[in-house]
Order: sequence, then C-alpha cells, then structure tokens
Amino acid sequence: MLYKIKFKATQEMLGCPFTLKEGEDVLCEKNGEIYAGRVLSPILSEKETEGKVLRPLYPEEKDVLREIRKNEEEAFQFCEYRIQERNLPMKLVGVEQEWERKKMKFYFLAEHRIDFRELVKDLARKYRTRIELRQIGVRDYAGFLGGIGVCGRPLCCMNLFKKKVSIGLQVAREQHVNADPNKISGVCGRLMCCFNYEYNFYKEENTKYPRVGSTVETPKGTASVVHFNILAEIVKVKYPEGAEENLPLSMIKKKKVWWLIPKRSSVEE
Repeated sequence: MLYKIKFKATQEMLGCPFTLKEGEDVLCEKNGEIYAGRVLSPILSEKETEGKVLRPLYPEEKDVLREIRKNEEEAFQFCEYRIQERNLPMKLVGVEQEWERKKMKFYFLAEHRIDFRELVKDLARKYRTRIELRQIGVRDYAGFLGGIGVCGRPLCCMNLFKKKVSIGLQVAREQHVNADPNKISGVCGRLMCCFNYEYNFYKEENTKYPRVGSTVETPKGTASVVHFNILAEIVKVKYPEGAEENLPLSMIKKKKVWWLIPKRSSVEE
C-alpha cells in the first residue's frame, strides 16, 4: 500500500507493507538515504515508488527527531543569511537533515539556474557534512504546501501525479478553453495540472468532431461548424442564411470533399 509522506520541503508517495496511522512519524528510505517524515494519508494505488517506509519511530527516538528538527531550523536561518550576503536570486523553502546526520539537503526556488558553488562551500565549512542544494519547481512547492483549487477539490499536484510534468499552452488549447492566464492558472501561477490529467480524453474525443469552420451535412442541409461541446456532445452550426443551431453529434455528417476521397486502385489484366 502507498502512503503520502510529508518531509521538510517535499511530499512523496512511498510504499509500506504494514498499516500506518495518519500523523505518525516514520523513518523512510529515499534513494539509499534515510529521512524522518510524517504520514499524511493512505493512497489506493499500486504504482512503483523510488523509496519506502522502513518503520515507525520508536518512543525513545523522539528526542533524536527533535534535535534534527532544531538543526534544520538553524541551518535554514544560516543559509538564508548567506543567500542574502551573496545576493543570490533564490528562495530557500526547506532543509532536511539525514537521519544519521551524514548529509543535509537545502531545497530552493529560482527562476533560472543558479551558480551556488560558493554557497555550498559556506554550508560545508559550517556543518562539516555532505551538502546538497536542490532546485524545485513551483508545482512541487504548491503540492508540498497543499490547498484547494478553483474546482473545490484538493490540488491535483498533491494527489494525482507521482512525478510533476510540464504542461504547455497547447494542452489547454486542445481542450478548447479560454486562454486567459488568470482563468487557466493554478495557485502556483502555472497552467493547472488538471489540463494534463484530462488531456488524453479530449485528444481522443476531438477526433470524433468536425473542425471549426469546416462544412458538414445536417438534416436541414449544408452548414459550417461554429463550435462544439465535447461533454454535452453538441455541435453548433451556422447555415448559409445566417441562422445558428445546436445539434447532437449523431445528427452531424462530415461533408466529403472530392479531392480527399481515396482513388480506386486500377487492376491490370
């Protein structure tokens, strides 16, 4: 079974062979490294994951966890100070210390690639351990913070996708939505994740409908396509005299064009 586990700057879906409780602190293995996280909720899925939950924390390990969290807060403040001193265009969003204290990860947001080599040296001199700076996207950060979308449901980036994907404007156009950025952007400022979730459905359904502007045959004669609604299965057409009408898709026939009709193959005797 999969569980949604919250770490200091990320949320991940990890597998676990036994039952966990919501709010429980657990030890998890991610890419061969061990980190402490907290169980948010179970997920009914059988997807493969890049990590796993090892076990819940023992009561005597709570003090170790508190010390690690204190170290992470101090490292966050120090790293923020060094970022300001070096005038780096980046925003620090979280710090994770590995359970055995062999490594510290610093997660940050940035519009472009950052040369943070000197910053890494500052952190390594301070903490005498392995340092990793990892740039995350605004979608990842929005999924970590959580929230409710305009649809009234939890954000897609929290629940539907194991890995974040890039969503282009063409995906929205394929679904015939208004290209107004204020209406198609999520809380992260990027195109809403649900466009990608529904893209395959619209891509398949679009093949069943005539193109806008094309000529079709209706029970009342020839007309041109003005618009169509996939969910309602309705095509809006305009007749030569100017009248418009909404018709079910089943009443629409694509008009054949003679130069698109395949030629019959000739058989030589």
